[in-house]
Amino acid sequence: MSIVRAEVTAEAIDLTAALADVDDATHGAVASFVGQVRDHDPEVRGPVASLDYSCHPDAPAMIESIVAEALASADPHGDARVVALHRVGHLEIGDLALVVTVGTAHRGLAFEVCRAVVEAVKHELPVWKKQHGAHGGHVWSGMAS
Repeated sequence: MSIVRAEVTAEAIDLTAALADVDDATHGAVASFVGQVRDHDPEVRGPVASLDYSCHPDAPAMIESIVAEALASADPHGDARVVALHRVGHLEIGDLALVVTVGTAHRGLAFEVCRAVVEAVKHELPVWKKQHGAHGGHVWSGMAS
């Protein structure tokens, strides 16, 4: 297994760089997940204007082990190259919040590893989302993490 990058970052996520980081001449497949801020959520009454992601102080150190555990299960032979990036701070509609890119020799493994990493990060990384409504007010999500 090869984790190229696994980070919690306050910087804007560069999708092109995340794709380039998993590029390899032996890879015939690159799968990606791009989670972006949307203008609605069932938990928010009315449109969402923006959101703020915050995280536990240990989250930046935890993300690599979370990704490593997902990889150990989904890619026991260590064939994949993976980038997993989760943004924190203030995000506007359309900003990238979570990006996972995976390069492998074949598409089946790329899809499987990508999904495993996304699900592990979403379920295990202690990140909380404060969604700001367009008409005022806010709603917190992910507080059970």
